Amino acid sequence: MKREKMPASEKHPEIQYLFDSLVKKLHTNHPDHQDQQLESAFEMALRAHENQNRESGEPYILHPLEVAHICADLGMDEASLVAALLHDTVEDTPIRLKRIRQVFGDEVAQMVDALTKIKHIDFFARFSGRTLSDEQARNLQKLFIAMARDFRVLVVKLADRLHNLRTLGNLPRERVERIARETLDFYVPLARRLGLQAVANEMEDICFRQLNPQEHEWITGMLSAHFKAKRSAYERMITNITRALASEKISLVRCFGRRKSPYSAWLKMKSQNLVPEQVFDLIAIRVIIDGDELDCYRTLGVIHGLYRPMFNRFRDFIAAPKSNGYRSLHTTVDGEGGQITEVQIRNRWMDEVAEHGIAAHWKYKHQLSQLQLRETFSWFKFMEDLSEDHLDSRDFVEKTRESLAQKEVLVLSPQGEVVSLPAGATALDFAYYIHTELGHAASQARVNGAEVPLDYELHNGDIVEIIKNPEGQCRPGPEWLNLVRSPKSIVKIKRWFRRRPRRERIEEGKLLLRTHIESEGLRPLRLMDNRRLLELIKALRIRKIDDLFEEIAAGRLMAPDVVKQLRSKLLERAAQKKLAGSPTDKLAASSAPRPVFRHLVGLASEIGIGSEENRPLRRKVELAPCCTPVRGDPIIGVDNRKEHRVEIHHRNCPQATGCTQGDLVPVTWLAQSSGTYYPSLLYIHALNRVGLLYAVLGKLSQLGINLAGGTHSHKPASGGEEETAELQLVVEVQDAEQLARAITAVSEVDDVIAVYRGFQIGDEP
Repeated sequence: MKREKMPASEKHPEIQYLFDSLVKKLHTNHPDHQDQQLESAFEMALRAHENQNRESGEPYILHPLEVAHICADLGMDEASLVAALLHDTVEDTPIRLKRIRQVFGDEVAQMVDALTKIKHIDFFARFSGRTLSDEQARNLQKLFIAMARDFRVLVVKLADRLHNLRTLGNLPRERVERIARETLDFYVPLARRLGLQAVANEMEDICFRQLNPQEHEWITGMLSAHFKAKRSAYERMITNITRALASEKISLVRCFGRRKSPYSAWLKMKSQNLVPEQVFDLIAIRVIIDGDELDCYRTLGVIHGLYRPMFNRFRDFIAAPKSNGYRSLHTTVDGEGGQITEVQIRNRWMDEVAEHGIAAHWKYKHQLSQLQLRETFSWFKFMEDLSEDHLDSRDFVEKTRESLAQKEVLVLSPQGEVVSLPAGATALDFAYYIHTELGHAASQARVNGAEVPLDYELHNGDIVEIIKNPEGQCRPGPEWLNLVRSPKSIVKIKRWFRRRPRRERIEEGKLLLRTHIESEGLRPLRLMDNRRLLELIKALRIRKIDDLFEEIAAGRLMAPDVVKQLRSKLLERAAQKKLAGSPTDKLAASSAPRPVFRHLVGLASEIGIGSEENRPLRRKVELAPCCTPVRGDPIIGVDNRKEHRVEIHHRNCPQATGCTQGDLVPVTWLAQSSGTYYPSLLYIHALNRVGLLYAVLGKLSQLGINLAGGTHSHKPASGGEEETAELQLVVEVQDAEQLARAITAVSEVDDVIAVYRGFQIGDEP
């Protein structure tokens, strides 16, 4: 019986057309399905949204229909399309979840419920550093757990976001920019985590166009021009590859050129400071065959027989798939006309997964079971591990965010198993990946046959073997939280400490805090003083110091964060104490002797000094060591009749301002530089810690500044409120501008309280 048209669909024929084409897509992807639920969902959504319009003025029902179409294009099942049609009904219409459950069952109702909860969460707040309420964090935790149990929830949500991006035109500019940033920060990484490359690329392109319109126009034009210029070379390669595969009787589905997305190309060129000719994958040739894995390797051999490969750029994602299931062979060859070209080789199924990721598994249910899906998409397994660990909601959200942002490193077990870990992962992370008990009992590791410590950072292709402690007992140390990078490892170590007796946790927390203080080059006696800890626990609303240590051992407080707060208070007190003194005491307060250094004496022209109106000064001059003027400073000359030369002082130098008018000689810097390096005295006040001087000299070295002398003094470690260091460094600079850069750079060093010119007993210049 033919279904009766709804009034809204009669007014807007495109509504009926969209639904009919949706049914056809579902039949194409899933020929054995029964479409009664889809029709019922359409009728329910049509009635619910009948009098609603979008901001553009079009009927609201077009939005859920378009979302369902995106899901259908990805090959999603009927339940997903039903949830897509109904995803806004509970939130925006009188339809209740109970009604959806009665009509469509628990499966659809749970998906709609999870999708409805998303609207109550300000994703952008958490992922851009703004405040996220505890209620939002709890809702977000529930959402991620729901997504881990049913991947389809996230696919529908991503389809919803993609259609919203396609229809941004009628929104205020401020809201458009917020949505675009939120999408790049959160939804695009989620789409890539699921392997939904086409969805992620389109999202990126729209956001890029909205946030950086000029850059988008430039890179798009550049890619088009590049493709046009190289088209003939790529077409010759495609023709040659097609003929060669045919002669080897390898069934080719398609061979074509694929452009790199504008956003990816722009990011790569910007981050690596490259020109288009240095980006070898601006256009890649993609070869899709009808065969198995062995046929992919045969295809690789054929292509390497045609074109010389660059073996340092070969990646085998078939033997070592990405965590989102991506499998392909990537090789870079010296192509036609010397054009360096990337070639990607995969079969039909690999291509389906590469383009549609997790959604491909609903289109081809026979390929993988739900258990295999969870193994393939290990991120969701991690979500389940987090949920089982009963983490605090905020901690759960933070670990989720970290896991989304991390890149991968691929290593091997001694048995040849490929293990995917976050970039920067250590040997201890590998141990915890293999088995929790192996991680707990690890004592050291072997990488590529050589013994290494547990905090050794792993690299692609490393073969890793874990060595247990001689007793084979579980003995994690509290410092292990500083040795691992994987959120999964952190969760397992924290879980271990939570199960230890309270007395042990207190001692472990104390040791962990002390260890981290020492690793920062600070003094534990100073930072772990009871007065300071009492001040800290009051701010953290913790009752006792022992409770603070227990929270650190359990992982609910991170030792680096605690040390950061203690250090901040220490710096604040030191700065207040320094500011409390008189401005005229800056240099006098230093207990360090003034450094001895060679100040400049010579002919005025050699040092770059002239008389008024930039005329040569035919006299001998001396750059005064009391104020160490440099080129660009305001200067004044003082006639030293005894030494028969002119002393050059900074105009603010007290010794110059105290001279009589008859002793002063008007001088200036010559317009043309003499190439001289001028000594200048810097006074640095900082917390005293291991590595302070090294960090300061490192900053100066980065600027190409030489050290000509210096002195150092500090207060005793056990005396006073805080131990501070006082440095007087003589640096050689070309001019005042370089000196200003040096002061700025040194002031950015951790624990530096103040930096200024050593002579400045009076006002700033």
